Amino acid sequence: MWRICRPSTPADETTMPDILLGTMLTLTVVIGWLGFLRLTRKVRCTSLTAAACWSLWFQTSLTIATVASIARTFAGPSLGKIVGPGIVDQLWYLTAISALCPLIAVLGARRGRIMDWSLFVLLPLIAVLEWPAIVQCRRCWNGQRLELETPSLITFALVLIMGAGNFVGTRFTRPAIVWIVTWSVVVWAFNGTFGHNRLPREPVYSYLTISLLVFWMATAKAVSRQSNATGWDKVWQDYRNLFGTVWSFRLMTRVNEVAQRDQWPWSLTTDGFRLVSLGMEYPGEPTSDPRVDQTMRWLLKQFVDAEWIDERLSTTR
Repeated sequence: MWRICRPSTPADETTMPDILLGTMLTLTVVIGWLGFLRLTRKVRCTSLTAAACWSLWFQTSLTIATVASIARTFAGPSLGKIVGPGIVDQLWYLTAISALCPLIAVLGARRGRIMDWSLFVLLPLIAVLEWPAIVQCRRCWNGQRLELETPSLITFALVLIMGAGNFVGTRFTRPAIVWIVTWSVVVWAFNGTFGHNRLPREPVYSYLTISLLVFWMATAKAVSRQSNATGWDKVWQDYRNLFGTVWSFRLMTRVNEVAQRDQWPWSLTTDGFRLVSLGMEYPGEPTSDPRVDQTMRWLLKQFVDAEWIDERLSTTR
């Protein structure tokens, strides 16, 4: 795997590109574990703990696939026969499926339904996507490559766009786009629609190392970005960035329904609370209005703890 040899290079000789790409992928896995630990701290006191658990499964799958790939590259012929190209394909496809799970888990991150979402949505989803690979386990064990048909590829792409697209429009827009492109290319490498996969897979794994590094760099930049918002605007923006556009749109709709019914001077927008009419007398800040406090806490309790809210309300410029 990843072999870029001169015509006179023996097939079992490890080349410099092998070493370089193996090192890069190992570095990517290490950075991924550090990023996982940082994101886990970010979701404390929220209902995203289930998504963090699915992230752990993804990172574990990525680590196993990486170890198998490196072992196949640098090990002797005996181990190379055990860790065949089909087995490596199976591991990378399983990793691609596990890359979907944290994103889909966010869509079910509502307290009281988290376990049901994992049992009746995520596990069946994994079974459906993994089934075309499971039926090929025997042929992959015998050295043949994994090949997926177009319906499987389309299903994977739709789920990927649905999960990662939830963060388009938030602080994590760029990482989401990189995530979509990364795993779309990896899974497309298993395309077997024409009876034989004509797309070389070794360059795809090389691309994966670079793409994952770009993803973690973009994610680190998004996490470290400081916001000037305070009060309920700070709470709203952090909630929107963590839970994505789907949940934030639902929360915004519910808040504005209450605001219209009770005739608040503010409405909730994607940027925070804004005055309904610019010509009206200044009513003060939303933070000082008990109606806003009661409504926001009541709606957010399904997703975050009171400590999470209080920490952001106490933030000053």
